[in-house]
Amino acid sequence: MAKHKPVEDAAAVPGADLPPAFDPEFYLSANPDLTIATAVAADHYAATGRAEGRVASPLALREHLIGLIDDGRSVLEIGPFCNPLLRGPNIAYLDMLDAQQLRARAIEIGLDPAGCPERIDYVGGIDRVRRRFDAVISSHAVEHQPDLIHHFQQIERILTAGGLFCLIIPDKRYCLDHYLAESTIADVVEAHREQRRRHSLASVIEHVALTTHNDSGRHWAGDHGPPVPPDRAARVENAIRDHDFNPGRYIDVHAWYFTPDSFRTIVETLSGLGLIGLELAGVYDTARDRNEFCAVLRLDAAARDRARGAPDEDGVLVLQTADADRYAPMLAITATNVREYCRRQGFDYESFLGIKRGFHPWQATFNRIPMLEELVARGFAGWAVYLDADAYIQDLDFDLTAYLAAKQDRAAIFATSGVTGEPWDVNAGVALINLGHPLGRELVAQWAVGFAAHDDETLREASEWMGPGNDQDLLHQILRRDAAIAEAVLVEPMAFINGPHASFIRQQLRALAPTLETRLETLAAAVSDTMRRSGQPAPRPQVSEADQRWTSRFAHPEVRTPSLVEAPVPSPLPALAARVIAAFAAANGDRDPCPAHFVAFTDALGSGDADAVAGQLAALGKATVAQGFLGGARQHDRARDPRFAERLARWTYDKLVSLAEAVGALPLENPETGPWGVNALSDPADLFRQVEAALGTDLTPPMTIGGHLGIAVGRGIVLHMRMLDAIHAAWRLRQLSEGLGLGRGARIAEIGPGAGLTAFYALRLGLTRYRLFDTAAMNAIQAYVLAGSGQAIALAGEAEMPAAILPNAAFAGLHPGTVDIMFNTDSLVEIAAGGGADHLRDAARIGIAHIMSINPDAVLPGHPSAARMICETGDYRLIARHRHWLRAGYAEEHYVRS
Repeated sequence: MAKHKPVEDAAAVPGADLPPAFDPEFYLSANPDLTIATAVAADHYAATGRAEGRVASPLALREHLIGLIDDGRSVLEIGPFCNPLLRGPNIAYLDMLDAQQLRARAIEIGLDPAGCPERIDYVGGIDRVRRRFDAVISSHAVEHQPDLIHHFQQIERILTAGGLFCLIIPDKRYCLDHYLAESTIADVVEAHREQRRRHSLASVIEHVALTTHNDSGRHWAGDHGPPVPPDRAARVENAIRDHDFNPGRYIDVHAWYFTPDSFRTIVETLSGLGLIGLELAGVYDTARDRNEFCAVLRLDAAARDRARGAPDEDGVLVLQTADADRYAPMLAITATNVREYCRRQGFDYESFLGIKRGFHPWQATFNRIPMLEELVARGFAGWAVYLDADAYIQDLDFDLTAYLAAKQDRAAIFATSGVTGEPWDVNAGVALINLGHPLGRELVAQWAVGFAAHDDETLREASEWMGPGNDQDLLHQILRRDAAIAEAVLVEPMAFINGPHASFIRQQLRALAPTLETRLETLAAAVSDTMRRSGQPAPRPQVSEADQRWTSRFAHPEVRTPSLVEAPVPSPLPALAARVIAAFAAANGDRDPCPAHFVAFTDALGSGDADAVAGQLAALGKATVAQGFLGGARQHDRARDPRFAERLARWTYDKLVSLAEAVGALPLENPETGPWGVNALSDPADLFRQVEAALGTDLTPPMTIGGHLGIAVGRGIVLHMRMLDAIHAAWRLRQLSEGLGLGRGARIAEIGPGAGLTAFYALRLGLTRYRLFDTAAMNAIQAYVLAGSGQAIALAGEAEMPAAILPNAAFAGLHPGTVDIMFNTDSLVEIAAGGGADHLRDAARIGIAHIMSINPDAVLPGHPSAARMICETGDYRLIARHRHWLRAGYAEEHYVRS
């Protein structure tokens, strides 16, 4: 006999305002090809629209169902695997595997493990959950439950009175289950009678041997695949083996096969039999070319009454909160850590993002008061442990249950603020409130009264932090006036909780960092360290666009971080500087326009001051003139910031690892198979030696210059990142020359060669005919670098040699057939006054057959990309394009003359 269900006000029924399964106005708007009246829309849907898969309700689509509960309420998501439907501090996850196992499973079956949640709050069945949620959602999970009735009963147990159970369910007609019979109420009841906790042999055989393809579009088109696969006998044999030889192990298969109609019938029957306290709020038909339908269940009237009257179980419940803007990134950092602690200890976790009452972001600090009130109202009689968004668990193995067992006579536990030493002067940033103690509940009640005394106008006017009357001040008032509560409060030292060096719960207080950004960085580093030491992945804090751009430069997400060091400055070479000055004069360099940071250098060249020129060039790495190609003084200024210095060192090391992978000194790692994350932990000196061995030459940088910032790679060598870029470019030029059959005598002309580092390494790698074209001032720098390293090279005004450094104007005067490869990196679009385009036109005129370009596609507004400039000459076509090994956002391109 059906159980009696009390009459209830429709307005109080959860889900009463859901869109209906058929909404005529929505039906017509979603299907604009229909030219029928609203009055006959229902008849049309029943006659043809439903069979055609026309959408008749917003909730027929999963995205709308997800949006229904993505509004800040507490949600448990069942079976997120590597593609959770929802993310955020209010979302808890339940799965059969923990986070690490899910990532391993994703890799095993070829999915992206990065999509897996960073933590799984409940591993196993719903019986592990000991709190109530405003909503539970599952996608393609309900059909996997061995005992459907038990599953529904567990959902009923964890839903609040107004909670919703949202389901996305495969429609067996349009998925791999097409040829399997729909599940019946008899099947469901039998499984429950057997208290089935693992799948039956029949379910395993059906899933392994009797299913078909899973392409919903093909199913909708009538192509269901062969009803009997040719290897059915072998499949059945494998299924029997899987079932029989894995006793006690959960095998993940479908147990139930639904259509919207059959699911509706089963739920209504179970509800009518009184076997479950859930009822239908809506079942929504399958949309065309999809393989799933949506349904929403809710507690029936009797179950809602039980939920309202039944207290939560005793135990420990951990709370956190933050506003949705300013402190949300902080909560994102600490919540991962706190949730991991709760998972280990078997505690529940709840958080709230937003402002429960107030008008300004800082007023989220009051959230803890209504959150505690709500726990009292729902009958929670355990310990509520509150942590501010800037607090985290230092000791993930601390036995809080044992600690609290001897303190049940306490109403609350706080840490001293360390300011006045008075017993009432506690810090509310971490609070352990015993809601099973009458004075613990009284403390919450008085705290709430104090908060309620602030009228809305007071809160609206308090745009900045409120001194008297803030949440901690209200707590102090209670402890000062109510002796009974004060005597029942235990005050712990900051060495245990609340302190920056506390042994259990630490807090990154505002006073410890000058800015919110610094506080976030410090907190993220501390939490990451705690998580890594416990074998867990570090949390992923929200980062700014600038931080994201920095991170995107690294090819390896986790790398060794060597120290950033400054290269020693060698003795100046005035005699070489005199030669450089003569070449500058021969090129009429004092007539060239130059940027402001070149003025001191060109003045020294123009005046013939060899000592001044030699002094600047010996310390080129920290000279003002080196900005843009070797860092210079500006990079040194920025490196005073430890954060920038660390990033610069990481970036340089990351390039070294990438160079080693490019030249084959290290094998490329594969995230799908084999070791992963090992390359970027190599010793820099070992890596550099391996690169030298792979290229067959000594790659020591030019010893005539120094002062640059880089990483130490042994033998007293400090590598700047631009040196690594130059080694790679020189190696690629050698490969191209040999691949074209030109050998190491290929005639190369480099346009805009910076400090001449690519030429330096090209000559080291055996290329012998290399000419550089640039402004006279840059020629002076290149001459000091190359000639000072012992290279036989001609300068402007000197006798011609196979290797030469020449002014830009000399390029146009080259004789046809005298250059095989024109090369440019990182500067074609920056060459002043259209010089880059002029060089390209000259290259075509003098018959250069090949152009090699290493440049970014993204350029400043109003500037064409290098690729566009080359193609617009009309004489060259692209034959090869590759992502650059060392520089994110750069393309290496090879053009040939048409």
